[in-house]
Amino acid sequence: MPFKLKYNKSSFPYKGEKHDFVHEGDYKIVREDLEEGVLGEAENGNTIKIDTSIKPGSKKDKEVIAHEKKHQDEMNEGVLAYDDDSVTDKIAGKTYKRKDGKLIDNDTGESYEEGDSALPHEARAFAVSNKIKNS
Repeated sequence: MPFKLKYNKSSFPYKGEKHDFVHEGDYKIVREDLEEGVLGEAENGNTIKIDTSIKPGSKKDKEVIAHEKKHQDEMNEGVLAYDDDSVTDKIAGKTYKRKDGKLIDNDTGESYEEGDSALPHEARAFAVSNKIKNS
């Protein structure tokens, strides 16, 4: 059963405090310059980063947020996890080693670029974001 953490100063600003993010449901949306080719990132701690090249409120913005929310939802459910060294997808029964922007399947040794739609967790997120893209 999931639980919610209480907001504290590090996760939610006090009245009158300036901040550079918005909340989308339970997630904090932060806009910043991401690595080239990266439009969004789901971070541990319910934070979604969106590249500044994406216009807030645009169809692309909604698409990227939906994609990253899917990752966040799966992390909160405990079926997807990552750290600096690995990504674990319990739904697919896969663990990947992270190295130099690549994910390496621990079982097969096959290498994928991070974000590759052939990765099961990415395929699930693309299924969500493609509904917006194709609408």
